[in-house]
Amino acid sequence: MKSYLEIKKLIECGLGEVSCDLKLSNVNLVNVYSEEIYGTNIYIKDGRVVCIDPDVKLEAEKSIDCSGKYAIPGFIDSHLHIETTLLSPEALSDVIVPKGTTTLCADLMEIANVCGIDGIKALLDSIEKLPYRTYIEIPSRVPTAPGLETTGGVVELEEVIEALSWDETLSLGELDPSKILFKKEEYLKKIEASLSRRKIINGHAIGITGRDLNVYAASGMSDDHECVSFEELLERIRLGMDVFIREGSSERNVEKLIKGVVDKKLSFEHLMFCTDDKHASDIKNEGHINYNVNKAISLGVSPINAIQMATINAAKHFRVEDEIGSITPGRKADILIVKSLENIQPSMVFFEGKLVAEQENLISNKVSSEYPSWIKNTVKFKTPITPESFKINSKCNDTTFVNVIELIKDQIINKWIKVKLPVKGGLIQNDVEEDILKLAVVERYGKTGGVGIGFVKGFNIKDGALASSVSHDHHNIVCVGTDDYNMSIAVNEIKDIQGGFVLVKQGKVIGKMLLPIGGLMSDHDADSVIEEITSLNNLTHEIGCTLAAPFMTLSFISLPTVPELGLTDIGLIDVLKHEIISTEIRDNEKNRSKL
Repeated sequence: MKSYLEIKKLIECGLGEVSCDLKLSNVNLVNVYSEEIYGTNIYIKDGRVVCIDPDVKLEAEKSIDCSGKYAIPGFIDSHLHIETTLLSPEALSDVIVPKGTTTLCADLMEIANVCGIDGIKALLDSIEKLPYRTYIEIPSRVPTAPGLETTGGVVELEEVIEALSWDETLSLGELDPSKILFKKEEYLKKIEASLSRRKIINGHAIGITGRDLNVYAASGMSDDHECVSFEELLERIRLGMDVFIREGSSERNVEKLIKGVVDKKLSFEHLMFCTDDKHASDIKNEGHINYNVNKAISLGVSPINAIQMATINAAKHFRVEDEIGSITPGRKADILIVKSLENIQPSMVFFEGKLVAEQENLISNKVSSEYPSWIKNTVKFKTPITPESFKINSKCNDTTFVNVIELIKDQIINKWIKVKLPVKGGLIQNDVEEDILKLAVVERYGKTGGVGIGFVKGFNIKDGALASSVSHDHHNIVCVGTDDYNMSIAVNEIKDIQGGFVLVKQGKVIGKMLLPIGGLMSDHDADSVIEEITSLNNLTHEIGCTLAAPFMTLSFISLPTVPELGLTDIGLIDVLKHEIISTEIRDNEKNRSKL
């Protein structure tokens, strides 16, 4: 917010009584309000735009000739989890800022599930020193599914209410339908607290339509980032919910949704972009929000409409258009200088009037932070993990039917299938030839010692195991493998390195990546992390894995809020019914126990 002195200085500067700090001359301004492109100069003082009138001449301490290139507002990521980039907020600067992202709207629920509200505060310690802006979507559900998972941290109602008053907080973070449809008092009070402070509430409306979606919208939900079909997108727009069109590492939604929007000539007014969960390597190789913008343009969206979705639409949605989202007087001078509007690759990035990236390289001073020791010591086992930890007993003699999670390409949603598996010595076996592999989630906070066991189809591993301490949203250890021995090796290695990714082949660890910050993020620089995850992903091919982002895919299997099935340390979850079910199918599913 502008102070009295800031307001006075902007007025004096605009009247020509004092010099501006910077003049960007000879630019073609992309005006996201009027939807015009015109030649002008941009004058900046104390990090804010003073004037964009082409007929006004003001003095400036410094002038940069932009040679007729386009000036567009800095991009806004409407919803992401910083933790799933695998980078600390400091290291993240290297990959997002040169791509033109100057504002993040971050839900820090991942670190909160590990370390509670203190984890959020630890990640926020350095944000004022970074060359991009971070707003907070304060986590609404930590844990995400009480009674269905074990977490390291809990964010209580009182803590959420307090955090809604933080200057950095824009909204109440994503809230799934079960909290609304089951009328859970704690979450309804969080909604009330948000609305009373004029904060919006982010949605997570995966898999619901019709009456339930209407009830969900009526409770106060402002948006949804989980649409995978145009029909879902349209239904939400009709109900007054804005839609964040997502493109992450394993959630590829831009093409299908944008094609629908273009074909049906839907207005772009209520659409914006987000990444949600995208590894640093994919950001480096593809882009960040500029990737979403460029993809939309290639699918028939006009450059101005695509830019609006990445800028002013998001700013208006979050009620901060008086600060960001446009290059207009009084707003923060977050400005991208680009040669082409058909393929946006910034040649210069200005953040609050300072040049922070040039020719796709960060040039601002790099920020380093020291993280407390407690945030790097989060993996503890209550009981030892051995091959016996992953056995599944059965009373059947030769075969039995089991519930299986089947992966869906480029999506985090999955398919629930039923498969017949062999039984030997009273134990249910994998079927590696048919790609039915054992899946386990191991409680890693030393609280219960629970191990949830199920089966998954889609990894195509032939001899070995993958394990990760990144498993949404509880972040227990998730492991998939061809046999119990390989799985035990992988899980124990995660404990030894205090969080990260591990790859095992024939009983030996052949690859690993350390993620010491909460078991979620590296403390290395961006280039090192990108090299590590790229190498590890490529190495998974040695055990037959065919997925493009296997560890990202593995991290979503345990979500008890993404249909159709989820697996946690407590057991297999029927997501839409919010019930624990058994892995083995017995008595026509009468074994279900509703929580």
